[in-house]
Amino acid sequence: MGPLEERMMLSGMHTVANIFCCCCGQNESAHEKDQKYKEGKFVLER
Repeated sequence: MGPLEERMMLSGMHTVANIFCCCCGQNESAHEKDQKYKEGKFVLER
């Protein structure tokens, strides 16, 4: 997991962190151009 940072998203300001595979270091990649902003990100809610 990368460092925590504040980012403005469509639903408001959120604290987020980029995540990646601990074995190979790669992020998930999007196949559609309009979904590229989601690469390497997951939403976890409590």
